[in-house]
Amino acid sequence: MAALIVGGDRVDSFRDSLARQGYAPVHHWSGRKPGECHRAIPVDTKVVVVVVDQINHGLARKIRRAADDMAVPVVFSKRSLGQLSAGLACLAV
Repeated sequence: MAALIVGGDRVDSFRDSLARQGYAPVHHWSGRKPGECHRAIPVDTKVVVVVVDQINHGLARKIRRAADDMAVPVVFSKRSLGQLSAGLACLAV
């Protein structure tokens, strides 16, 4: 079960948290490079985590649409492990 983190510069704690919950590999797009707006979500992705205070609205909307087309759940989180854990807990229910 792969995961994709979009946004943020230092996401090691998010990466570790996702790995503990069984998501591997964990891909990361910083959202700062212009080309990342045109990348496709990897096919094996089971969850997308969007770090909302680190990317622009256009990229967030594009990621959301692409994930919806693939039927992949999206978790929106600030730079907080508590918010990430709460969002992932909602997916497990």
